[in-house]
Amino acid sequence: MSLLSSNDSNVDHQQITISGETPNPDDVTNNEPPRVLGLLPLIAILYFASSGGPFGIEGAIASGPPVYVLLTFILVPFLWGYPIGMITAELASLVGKNGGCSIWAEKAFGEHVSFSVGLFSFFAATVDLSLYPVLFVTYLATLFTGTRYEHSKWGGQIANQLETSYILALVIIILIVLVNIWGAEQVGNFSTVLSVILLLPFVILVCIGLWHVKLKEILSGEGGFKGRQELQMGTLIVTVAWSSCGIDAGGQIAGEVKNAKRNYPLAVIIVLLITSISYILPILVGMQYDRDWENWQDGQFSDIAYRVGGEWLNIFMSIGGMASSIGLFQCNLCTVSRNLYSLSSRGYIPKIFSKLTPKRGTPWVGIIFVGTIVALLILMPFQSILNLDMSIYGFVAMSECLTYLKLYFFNKDLERPFKAVTSPFGLPLMAAPMLFTVLIIVFSPHDIQWKTAVAVGINFSIVGIRYLYQRYKAKRKIRSEYLDYESESLIKKFSINSD
Repeated sequence: MSLLSSNDSNVDHQQITISGETPNPDDVTNNEPPRVLGLLPLIAILYFASSGGPFGIEGAIASGPPVYVLLTFILVPFLWGYPIGMITAELASLVGKNGGCSIWAEKAFGEHVSFSVGLFSFFAATVDLSLYPVLFVTYLATLFTGTRYEHSKWGGQIANQLETSYILALVIIILIVLVNIWGAEQVGNFSTVLSVILLLPFVILVCIGLWHVKLKEILSGEGGFKGRQELQMGTLIVTVAWSSCGIDAGGQIAGEVKNAKRNYPLAVIIVLLITSISYILPILVGMQYDRDWENWQDGQFSDIAYRVGGEWLNIFMSIGGMASSIGLFQCNLCTVSRNLYSLSSRGYIPKIFSKLTPKRGTPWVGIIFVGTIVALLILMPFQSILNLDMSIYGFVAMSECLTYLKLYFFNKDLERPFKAVTSPFGLPLMAAPMLFTVLIIVFSPHDIQWKTAVAVGINFSIVGIRYLYQRYKAKRKIRSEYLDYESESLIKKFSINSD
């Protein structure tokens, strides 16, 4: 089969059931993964899907004076991450099936929009995945800061050695692919351990350094509003938006979550709170100890840890960075493979992507397929990957907002276990990510805008070709039925057995 496969499957596209039941986790029935994820593993997966700690946000600090950076880290998550999180909590608990934004769009707009949204989600998530093996190597290199191996090509300079860093990244990809094939429950449990490892050095950093923060000094002079000439608004908005996006990816695994009606809203709120705190406080400490904010770069928190606590905290922070990269990669691989599984099980892409392992019920074909693509994408520059990721993801966020608004206004009869807003006055906040999507695309470099346009064109072309193919098949079917009827009539007319 190909991407042109029709929807002639056993799944009724117009009847997506509202699922609150929890089947036996040990059974893989109806070719569906079992519900094995409780609240704690779900929190860990959502946290890595949307944040994974402050690692990777250092570029935002270099993009403008501290006052603008801090305001952006306060406002953007509220206007971008919070609405998407609340929409995810409502729609995931409402539908209760794997598929996330694609299956939600199907419920609101039908199969063609659903297919397009599913493709956008796949494009964005796969590009996003290619960031994390690179970050792992970057934080591995920071382990050697302050040691005699700091300038060794096998130590502190390993991230600058193309072949060596690629081999290390490839090893990480293979290992995480194997963990994902093992099962979603293992991904959740492993992510819980990784989240503790990555957050603990920041807790120590804040406990030691927060009392030395002099906010007035940080925000004075060029660090205040007077330094707006140094502001790189595009880089700042894109990086902060990237650091608080992705919680909606947790909707891809709704069919594997126990008691989704209760666990999703609770997990989303907890993750949003942890994310905000784990960004603002370490940034304040970092700005106090390293006033050269214009030269901040990826891995900067390890250098700050060295200044705050010495070599031991630097090593601990570097280990936390590696844990973050692994957790981000494995959780996002888990969710994007469920997107492919859902599209396949609903007849949009070849059935091979809905094949599950017999015992664990994991979509192993999708996992290996995505891992292979990521192994090629990691050769792209980090910032180019980041900008392209956010530009494509913006279309996913916009579709989720439109889906939510459509169901809110035209499907009021649906029983919603959780409501993102209880009054129409909250709807503008739920629509805010659409404005940020426009800003992200406008502020992106021209080459990224061009690449985004190409991705959009490919998406629409695939959906359009599939639509035309379906119409062609439908006409052939009607014609075939008509010819069969004519033949049957002639046979009856001239048959020697006719009355």
